[in-house]
Amino acid sequence: MMRTLSNKALAVANLGLPLGVMALVGGPAHAFSAPAQGDLGYDIYDIVVNQGVKGPLGFVGGVAAFLFGVSRLFSNIMIGIPTIVAAVCLIKADSILQTFGMLV
Repeated sequence: MMRTLSNKALAVANLGLPLGVMALVGGPAHAFSAPAQGDLGYDIYDIVVNQGVKGPLGFVGGVAAFLFGVSRLFSNIMIGIPTIVAAVCLIKADSILQTFGMLV
């Protein structure tokens, strides 16, 4: 019993210590900010994000996915819950992208 417990603790330490060191040594995160008008890639960002994801297409797609997830929730919960989570992520995609702190 004690041997298996120590083996599990050792396995956790083998994974946890390097991850902890990388988290402490790693550089700072930079949040993504929307490009200003006239910047490189602004037209693509405007079409995909402003008119697509944040526009009526993204909202209708998010609501449709949410309703599909709710309809599947009672028959197959393993399809319903991820679909609802994905729909909420689609509706709030612009806020989620800005809070991830990804270097773009």
